[in-house]
Amino acid sequence: MLLRRFDKLVEGVAVLLFAASSLFIFINVVNRYLILGAFRKLARDFEALQGSYLFFREIFGSVSVMADEVPGLLLVWIAFLGAYLAMRGQGHISFDLLAGKLNRLGQKSLTVLNTVLIVGFLGLLFWQSVRMISISGQTEIETAEIAQGWFMLILPLAALFLLIAVLKQLKDRLQDKDHVS
Repeated sequence: MLLRRFDKLVEGVAVLLFAASSLFIFINVVNRYLILGAFRKLARDFEALQGSYLFFREIFGSVSVMADEVPGLLLVWIAFLGAYLAMRGQGHISFDLLAGKLNRLGQKSLTVLNTVLIVGFLGLLFWQSVRMISISGQTEIETAEIAQGWFMLILPLAALFLLIAVLKQLKDRLQDKDHVS
């Protein structure tokens, strides 16, 4: 029950980040094609529009500078949150040809081995991402005064989230549960 609520929270955060990323991209498109394109041409032809053009160029330009970099960084968050949700929903690609040829004990042993390897990878991801944040997390992104560490934070969080999902899957498989809870 608690894990389902957590899944909904993660899903909500992913949707919000996707909306924010889309908004930044929209602002960038408006700035590039409408303000710096069409409106600039109009302002050149009609002197009365130059003040309005400069006003909108300033407003959209200040946000548009970030609009190239931030959506890409948010996409990393969206991808890792999506990876967690896919793991919880058993939506990742899996190959069970070998497992299908094994008896029940062999299948459970293979499941445990697979989980140990995934947990090892997630542990390494967690450890290395924490190191990376401690080394370069205070460096600001090029287009805004936002520390890179805020964007890097998804790496150790995703490692923990995926660890929870993998261990829950292992528990369910060892108990012969086929559903996700």
